[in-house]
Amino acid sequence: MDLPEKIEDWKKYPNALGSEAQAAIIAGEIAAKIGEETPVEVSSALKTLSLRGTMRDIAKAIQRDEEHRPRPETPSFHEVVDSGAASCGISWAEALAVIARYFDEQKAKLG
Repeated sequence: MDLPEKIEDWKKYPNALGSEAQAAIIAGEIAAKIGEETPVEVSSALKTLSLRGTMRDIAKAIQRDEEHRPRPETPSFHEVVDSGAASCGISWAEALAVIARYFDEQKAKLG
């Protein structure tokens, strides 16, 4: 699959499990192809998505533990992740927009 196809594939499912790593790989491939560093705002957005994946993994582990001792007052892992992000002033949607815009700009340059 060539780079423009990888970009389009990622854009179909930017919230899928593993999409954070896929975005980082695509950004690295773009940087190698064009011979430029990844822009700071894109690197920051990738870090935000990496945090999302980490928080999701932690929250799922907590949820698995709670399945053995269910308590109705326990928030879902989605609630944990979203409230953690909000408390840090982080927006997954904003990070995805920055990355998608960068991918589209670079895809146009790649032809």
